[in-house]
Amino acid sequence: MSNAKPSLLLIDDNAPNLEALRQRLVARLHPDEVDLRTWVPTENDGPPAEAFEARVDENTALVITDYDLTTSVRGLFGLSIVAWCQKKSIPVGDFSRGNVAALPKEPNLFELRVPTDDEHDAAFIATMFRGFRVLRQGIEDWPALLTERRSLAAVLASLLGRARLESQFAAYMSRLGAANSALLQRLRDFAGDEEPNDEDKIRLLTYVLGHVLFNAVLKYPGPILSCKALCAYVATSPEEGPAIEPYFANARYLGPFSEGQSLFWKEEVDRILDQLGAELGEVQFESFADLNRHIMETALGRPLAHHQCDRCGGVKGGFWCPFTLRPVCERSDCSVPSSSWIPTGAQLSRAEKDFYDEWAPLLGL
Repeated sequence: MSNAKPSLLLIDDNAPNLEALRQRLVARLHPDEVDLRTWVPTENDGPPAEAFEARVDENTALVITDYDLTTSVRGLFGLSIVAWCQKKSIPVGDFSRGNVAALPKEPNLFELRVPTDDEHDAAFIATMFRGFRVLRQGIEDWPALLTERRSLAAVLASLLGRARLESQFAAYMSRLGAANSALLQRLRDFAGDEEPNDEDKIRLLTYVLGHVLFNAVLKYPGPILSCKALCAYVATSPEEGPAIEPYFANARYLGPFSEGQSLFWKEEVDRILDQLGAELGEVQFESFADLNRHIMETALGRPLAHHQCDRCGGVKGGFWCPFTLRPVCERSDCSVPSSSWIPTGAQLSRAEKDFYDEWAPLLGL
């Protein structure tokens, strides 16, 4: 396994924008931590695929590319860079300021969407770089993971120190093959006559587990909750986050990709809620969210804020809609429990019904 410094490649056809992004990253990533590389593609580089190949190697940990590179190289798009990176199992993100979101669709599991504003882009890139590096380091430091563990979910659960949650993580991985044809090809290569070396296994494990963790587990609430999802879990508005977060300090998730975010282990959240509500006795509530809300109101000594829902008046909840970014409850007029948009393991994620009813017919869901 290589001890060389990992590199991060930034690609843009606008040299001033590229240099400005590099400078913002220099302020966040120590020179000893990463080798920052930049590439402004030009026609003089020769065939784009070959020019790209010359700029990445086994130490390339992350590539960030502009979506539209055609102003400097005819026909070169960020999509090409993304495809080449995916083929090599190199994490890749798109930071194009012209990449406007289109129709809602199932996200590409193996692609990172970088914020387009100068205030957040470098922070996001640094978090992605460090998150993938932490996972890789964990695998390198635990060689038995390459031979003794039989499932990707078991490896991820072990790396996060939550082996008992293997089945929950496994539910997020049920459609990995359908998400990336390049991944399927890599797995087929591994199943061939040539035995992959440990470096190949580590790179592929880091690539797959990093994307599953960031783009699925952390995005769609299940075993890990964002602060907004935590607020939904106790049936209140996200604006109550600063008030309720301190109660769950011992439930914080501090693993890969947690930098700059408030994230919480659901099983620890439940344990803390049980402790806070220990004196309630046999009081009955219509739903777990009603109970959670009552527990937090008792702990705070005041009513919780109502969230924005005209169906329940903002007092129900328990679930988070990752599309409308609002708390929802299990009422049939409020949310839809299952959708191809939501990973199976995301037990606290539901699609808001109005949104689902509007878009599902158009997308054939």
